[in-house]
Amino acid sequence: MSGKREKLQEALCRYTADTLSYIDTVRKFCEGSTEWMPKRETEVNKLNDIIERADKINLKFYHVIKAKGKGKASLEYIKSKFYQDSRRAKLQEELAAVVKDTLGGLEELHCFLDAVENLAVTSLHVFTEENQLLHLPEGVSPEHVQVVITAARTVCPLLLEFKRDASVFFLPKLQNVEVLSYQLDRYIKTTKNICRKIQERSFSDFSLKINTETLVDLSVDLSEDDIQRMLHQINQLHEIRMNQSFRMVFLFQEEPCSGFINEFSKRRPRMLQSLTDLEETAVQLDSMSKGAKISSVGGSSVGAVGGVLAIVGLALSPVTAGASFILTMTGLGMGITSGVNSIVTTGTEMGVNYTQQNKAKETFESFMKDVKSLQDRLVEVIYQPVIGIETSEIDLDKIANKGSSAIKIMDAAADVASAFKLLKSEEMLASAGKVAAQEGKALRNVPRVAADIPDIGQAAVKGPLALSKSARAGLIGLNALFLGMDIFFICKDSISLAKGSETELSQFIRARAALWSSEMDSWQKIHDFLTKGLVTSEENKAILEMPVYPEREMKEKK
Repeated sequence: MSGKREKLQEALCRYTADTLSYIDTVRKFCEGSTEWMPKRETEVNKLNDIIERADKINLKFYHVIKAKGKGKASLEYIKSKFYQDSRRAKLQEELAAVVKDTLGGLEELHCFLDAVENLAVTSLHVFTEENQLLHLPEGVSPEHVQVVITAARTVCPLLLEFKRDASVFFLPKLQNVEVLSYQLDRYIKTTKNICRKIQERSFSDFSLKINTETLVDLSVDLSEDDIQRMLHQINQLHEIRMNQSFRMVFLFQEEPCSGFINEFSKRRPRMLQSLTDLEETAVQLDSMSKGAKISSVGGSSVGAVGGVLAIVGLALSPVTAGASFILTMTGLGMGITSGVNSIVTTGTEMGVNYTQQNKAKETFESFMKDVKSLQDRLVEVIYQPVIGIETSEIDLDKIANKGSSAIKIMDAAADVASAFKLLKSEEMLASAGKVAAQEGKALRNVPRVAADIPDIGQAAVKGPLALSKSARAGLIGLNALFLGMDIFFICKDSISLAKGSETELSQFIRARAALWSSEMDSWQKIHDFLTKGLVTSEENKAILEMPVYPEREMKEKK
């Protein structure tokens, strides 16, 4: 055998073996999806449970205001503040465990999706029944392979739903748990659609014998020109399948790639600026919080000392015949000083927080408008009604004539032929605009930036506390109560300063900005792949549709 013939044999065997391996991966996942999906659904339920419990960790000061028993409500509020870190840490551990399982499941999914994508850009013409060169393993017919390739092309736009780095997106951050739950649920539903469309009956009687080699018979009278042309084409087909840029273009099928490319290019600078603005807002919040806590520790310390002096003075007044009243007055003076300091600090803190809150809210809203626009473009592609593949390439009559075992294959091919109807099934009925609107609404509701202002809640309790310090000189019990409050805030603010003094709101902003930054990276990759892939996409598509075997060899077979 000449060197070129040997290379052709190796190239054709490799291309076929890879194709059968991808089909086996798809078959195994579809068969095992009855176990994979319930596991992911359980993880969604766990994430939702964590969301509910996280909402109950941090009571708002409104809990005290609306309560009938102010004393009990105040203690509950203080207790929630005191234990919130430990409770949140416990939930964080639970979340990390759930996300670890989720990422393991998504790794399995990635292998399946990658196999589907590779099959979508596989040449149907390599697996024509008429050729005399390729002899597939026992139990595998060219029609089997063609049916699965065609099914993969039918569902491939749905793969765009998963074009993100799961290990970066699914980070165990409590602030993002709502989004993680939402996205995992989307993954489950889309995976279910893909598996349903690549009907498991397509794999009926498809018993791949991996150990059985594909044989290539080159004894057929082939000219050197035919061998050279076929070798070159098979190598091209292999390169096309490995070309991520072309594969991305292929996923868009009938939808023009320019829509997403132009939309992303237009909105990218503004979106990146929004993420920068959010980080600056978080820095401002932390800076204000640090200064306020330093002031609070100092002011509360003065108030605590004043409270002790006032209590001692009041307690000793009956024994000293009023001589200890100077201690009470000194304590009162220190309390007033502490109160004025707290009022000024609290007012400044609330003002800055309110300003930064509104700024973050407006930035998020602007950013989400851009997000929705990009999602609209992708959803139009994912749920496009036109399938960019002609089912006429498969001779259904010939398949039907091969016997009863092939009827199941016929059914699968018929399902592919009716893909347009499948796409209009109940779950897929939503139009691109409607789906995008629902997703945008869900994601916009997630942040709750306007509702969660923890530092303002703390400032709200410090304000009345500060105002009351000047009025508590005559009551030992009242002084004891506020002394306890002073000590509580000294401890709490000191611990917070030691940990870095990140506010709850700034943590939320940073977590959400990091999540959307990862989405920006994913969209950037899609943009870059499309831009690069479009250069040679038409040429590559033409190669995919080009006959592989010599015409005379096909005629001899007939």
